[in-house]
Parts: sequence; structure tokens; C-alpha cells
Amino acid sequence: MADNTQLIRVPVDGSAPETGEVVLEVATGTSGITRASRPGEIVGTATRSLTESFDQVRAAAAALLERLTLLPSPPSTVEVELGVKINAEAGAVIAKTAAEGNFVIRLGWQRADVQAPGAAPPDAAAGT
Repeated sequence: MADNTQLIRVPVDGSAPETGEVVLEVATGTSGITRASRPGEIVGTATRSLTESFDQVRAAAAALLERLTLLPSPPSTVEVELGVKINAEAGAVIAKTAAEGNFVIRLGWQRADVQAPGAAPPDAAAGT
């Protein structure tokens, strides 16, 4: 564990305590906790569960997709890569770069009216 990091305990699902918890290594200045600890010691428990935290990311992704699909000439596919850091108080925080995150999330969407690369046209499949 690096000197500039600390460990926080994060419940997996706040509404279902039996789902357990995970321990995440977070940067000292970004954890939301300022208490000193020995290396390897858990310094606190996050106020939000992973489920609640990723609901924030999900809402951001939905808003992004909605805005991109409303472009005058929308793309046929949209891919987004997000670095997500976990903070003890704020929950999920979208990082400046994917490399900074505790998680890297890749999302992809394809419009329904666009044929997937390498797929047979719909009428060709019907004729076989």
C-alpha cells in the first residue's frame, strides 16, 4: 500500500447488509476522511454503499447518452470510458482520468437502426 493512500470500508448494498462490504484503497486527500492511521489500517466506513454510489454514475451516463443522441446528426455508436473513484463521504466521483479511478467503466451504445459490423442484413437472414 502506498504512503499516500488509506483504506476505507464500503458496504456493497446499504439496503441489504448481508451482501457484505469491500475495502478500497483510496488516495489520502480524496477519501473524505482526515484521520491518521497506520499502514494497512481501515480508517473508516463510507456513508454510501457501492450500489448507491454507482447510481450516481448511472445517472451521469444516462444524461450523457440522452444529450449525445439528441445531436442534429447523432452518432451510430457511442462509447464512454469513465474512471470512478470512491470517496467515503461523496460516494462515486468521476475521476479526471480513467487511470485515477478505483474502477474503469466502459459503456457502449449502438442505435437500433444501425446494423452491427459483420452482421448479416435482416432480409438476408430471413431468406435462408
